[in-house]
Amino acid sequence: MKKRQFLWAIVFGSMLAITGCGDDKNGGSGGSGGSAGSGGSAGSGGSGGGTANGSCQTICDGVCQIFDDADPDSATCLSDCMTADLDGCVPETTALVACAEQAQGGDCNIDPTNSCQAELDAWLACP
Repeated sequence: MKKRQFLWAIVFGSMLAITGCGDDKNGGSGGSGGSAGSGGSAGSGGSGGGTANGSCQTICDGVCQIFDDADPDSATCLSDCMTADLDGCVPETTALVACAEQAQGGDCNIDPTNSCQAELDAWLACP
């Protein structure tokens, strides 16, 4: 699909009151520290949960569905997103998803298009 089609998908999807709301999807928990060995010191604690690595991970970690081809509540979100060729323009996608979630304030029925026009334009212009 072309980016313009995604724009219309966002607009029409929002108008149809997408009900893709769900729990926040946060990174995993940190690992536990190692135990002290004989004469040694205890290991350090593990690092916190991971962060998004690509556009599809950012989209699928979102709360609300803003792309018709990638529903964050679907078990196949990442593969659907990759199939739809949405995994590019990471900074622009991250900005668009963050703006949409802020504009919606947890209510996936709110259309974020007007509040996020600059982010949407930047995403559409990205090669």
